Amino acid sequence: MSQTEQAQPPPVAMLHHEPVEEEEGSRILRHTSLMRDKSLTFNPAPTAPIASGDAYVANCVPVFEVGYWMNYGNFSSVRQQHEQYKEQVLALSIWNLPVESAYGADIAACLNLGWPRVTHVSLEYSTWEPEPNRYSIAWHKILCESSMFPLLVDYRVWQMLPARLEVFSIYKFKTDRERNQATDIIAQVPELLAPTPAVQQFYEHRCRYLEHVVMSMDSVNRAETFTKYKYLTLALATPVLAPRTLTIVNCRLKHIRAILNCIDRNALGLPTAPLHYQPGVLELGRSLQHLHLKMASLYDELTGLPISAARFPELSSLIIEHSPALDNSLPDGEKFGQLWETRWSGMKRLQLPFFSDLHAALLVKFMPNLEILSVIPAPGFEAGDEYPDSFSAATVIKLATQLHTLRHFEVRSMLRIKGKRPLNMAQQIYLALKKPPVAARPEVKLFAVPCIHMDFSSVVRMLTFLPAVEQLEFMLPDQYAQVVGDARGVAHNLEGVEWQEEKRKFGEAFAGKPHSLQSIIVTGYHPDLHSAAVTEFLGLFPDLESLAFTAVSREDQDNIDQLAGVLTALNPDLNVSIV
Repeated sequence: MSQTEQAQPPPVAMLHHEPVEEEEGSRILRHTSLMRDKSLTFNPAPTAPIASGDAYVANCVPVFEVGYWMNYGNFSSVRQQHEQYKEQVLALSIWNLPVESAYGADIAACLNLGWPRVTHVSLEYSTWEPEPNRYSIAWHKILCESSMFPLLVDYRVWQMLPARLEVFSIYKFKTDRERNQATDIIAQVPELLAPTPAVQQFYEHRCRYLEHVVMSMDSVNRAETFTKYKYLTLALATPVLAPRTLTIVNCRLKHIRAILNCIDRNALGLPTAPLHYQPGVLELGRSLQHLHLKMASLYDELTGLPISAARFPELSSLIIEHSPALDNSLPDGEKFGQLWETRWSGMKRLQLPFFSDLHAALLVKFMPNLEILSVIPAPGFEAGDEYPDSFSAATVIKLATQLHTLRHFEVRSMLRIKGKRPLNMAQQIYLALKKPPVAARPEVKLFAVPCIHMDFSSVVRMLTFLPAVEQLEFMLPDQYAQVVGDARGVAHNLEGVEWQEEKRKFGEAFAGKPHSLQSIIVTGYHPDLHSAAVTEFLGLFPDLESLAFTAVSREDQDNIDQLAGVLTALNPDLNVSIV
């Protein structure tokens, strides 16, 4: 296709439905980032239709851009394209339209055209009104209560003000009991919370269909109704909204404290008994399963993070992101507030922005049923210089081997030695494994440590104790690193110490049944990649399907290409790539 042809956006993203094979690089990246795993009782990857090649993709399906055709022409343009492509469109996108304008009625008309195969809809609009707009109420009714979208699964609505994204699921309630409970709540909403019919419909619709909420705290709507604090109070302390997941962006401790104080004191003066609202009771979020906090600060002069199992007993997934200030040197910065005060029996997934040796025992004790554990700092903070406590190789091994339910383990930060700059030496893992870990055979499927240097001896010894690993990610040794401490005399080569002995032991351990490893992602480049040790290392894993290199400099890409040619000649089934 020429550049001229590419410049004209197609009315529908892609009209082909035959599945095509995706690029190996994208497959591997998806493979290592919490891929679907049948062994997980908690699976964060939602099901979605398969995307076709060369398609403009949103929500993994071909998308019809209503906003483009409304701006390109008018409603008649949308109607014309609808007649031609309605049987091939799987998702509808309506973006950047002012709801108060005449477009509001046009959008309703677009929805009323009928979209027989659409499963996902995305709406984005701007409004300065704190209360529901009559057009937006009409859109909700068309999507959920009409016959225009017979295959609709969910739809998302982004409001620029009050900076809120809501995802509505047609199948929010799975049982008659849940539906009956929602009906009982809705029956009381008009009397308790709804001064106008529009407000009544606002609450009714969310009670029936609202499943996911993303809210930014950087600008708080101060209107008397529909403030963010009222919205969050109804979401966390009552069954009126009852979302299953909540993400709070640009969040500070003062925001969380204000929300919790507002709920505990019933500062909004909401009716309690009819709404099943108990001010002062510690337990919140009875429907909440996933909480995602994008924190600008994790601590201040007053408290640490006030998130505990006592507050959210039903939580199964918690993600905490944090962008620390460069001058942050408080010694209590890593304590995570109340996170470790009580046992999280139902917690399946945890993502933290940093970790330390002090936290390992706490995590094993208070979150014994974790299946997914990720340590992912903000970009640029992988070294963790601003965090005072150490993070050693022994802690990495302890987490990987002592959490018996763990399936996915991902650490994207460097090791830290207290009082020194981070030392990323490949020998640390090897030396820490001198004494075998005391644990049953763990079932970790994904082991990703892309910021931690490991040589072949370290990798092989680690995988000996992790026989179920299918995806592995690590960083090649730093050939220029200074040799210090217990590693004195150990060369920074790719094989590591006692390579021949470790290779022999590994071969004997898996002589009857090959190791489960299927894919490897390697960070960096090392000149020893062209030695015989590479083929020896790869030969230990007969089920290996893919080997990918990432963070490779431009001058080293030719070397990787040469290596790929040699490896694929030896094993045509192995896919070698740079991602």
